[in-house]
Amino acid sequence: MKWLMALSITFFLNSSAWAVEPPLVEKYLLSGDLSNGELVLEAALVDAPDNDQVRFGLGVIRLVRGVERLGQSLTFYGVKTTRVPVLRLPVPRNPNPAVITYTAFRRMLDDFYNDLESVEETLSAITDDNVQLPLHLNKIHLDLDGNGKANEEFGVILKSVVRQDFEFLKENPDFEVHFDRGDVAWLRAYCHLVMSMLDMMLVMDTEESFNITAHDWFEKPEHRYEGTRQEQWKKLREVNNAIYVKEPLRFNRFRLHLIAVTELNHETWKHIRLEEDDQLEWLPNPSQKGVLGLPVREEMIDAWLAMMDEFKRLLEGQKTFPRIFDMQKNGKGLNFKIMLTDPPEKIDYDSSPDEWPDKYFTDDPDVDLQLLFRVFGMFSNPAAVGYSIWFN
Repeated sequence: MKWLMALSITFFLNSSAWAVEPPLVEKYLLSGDLSNGELVLEAALVDAPDNDQVRFGLGVIRLVRGVERLGQSLTFYGVKTTRVPVLRLPVPRNPNPAVITYTAFRRMLDDFYNDLESVEETLSAITDDNVQLPLHLNKIHLDLDGNGKANEEFGVILKSVVRQDFEFLKENPDFEVHFDRGDVAWLRAYCHLVMSMLDMMLVMDTEESFNITAHDWFEKPEHRYEGTRQEQWKKLREVNNAIYVKEPLRFNRFRLHLIAVTELNHETWKHIRLEEDDQLEWLPNPSQKGVLGLPVREEMIDAWLAMMDEFKRLLEGQKTFPRIFDMQKNGKGLNFKIMLTDPPEKIDYDSSPDEWPDKYFTDDPDVDLQLLFRVFGMFSNPAAVGYSIWFN
């Protein structure tokens, strides 16, 4: 009887483990078969439109595909730098790259923008407060060079982007994370944050400066600057003194994306603070333990959200840029909302606020910098940047 009981217990435990099916998206992420995976998840949503785990997985696979497409474009044009955040992907060297033009460079960034927009739109439709998506991040594979083989691992890519090793991987080598509803809002916020950065990269006509520096970024630029490094920097200063606005609507899109970031931060922490489980959390509440091993306290969350609220007031024109930095005219502060919704035709970096139109300045109070300093103090100064990147 004892052996029968032992066998029964073993069978029960194994059956329980088998009953926990991995999410539909994971096998496609692990194999790197992203295009087919996207099609399968789209079809699954048609059959079960209320299945938010599938929808969450679709958002994730679209994000990974967007990163993969960016990597393939960088490989195609022979990128050779990791100094620019959006270009910091560990793509292999291309011995025969295509010629990169300014138009092609802008198109590459805009394509990535559109991919992120699709991800955010997908995730925004999630309504299930109990949605969960367990994933093994270090097992995700991508094809960054476009050779048809998904040989690049997500963990290696992440290490290249953040430029550091992760101690927590010693205990969790697969980088297993159980994402939940709060992480949906977090990921949406990050999409908006990166889209805001891309808007700022694309809003200005920087063709001259691109042609001067493109050989530092890519193997085969259309125009290669032949001067010395000193001459190059001198020429850059000259062309960057005044830059014309190419797509003015992107200024306001930049502003709206950042407002979305502030609002989604509240949504993120609203859900995370309500969690009672404690299972491989990406962002933990104070009673949970996160996979990254970084502690989170209530006062940290409060300080962070207070800073987000103040930043939102700046973006909505209720507060002005601090006058202490001389961004004022006749005692009035620079109003970001007015400037970003009605931008000038060109940005003259040698001009002073006294030369700028009166309409950009208002009597509204300065943004409270103490709320920013409070966050850095709360996050124990040396770790403040890391926490800020993590919290977004």
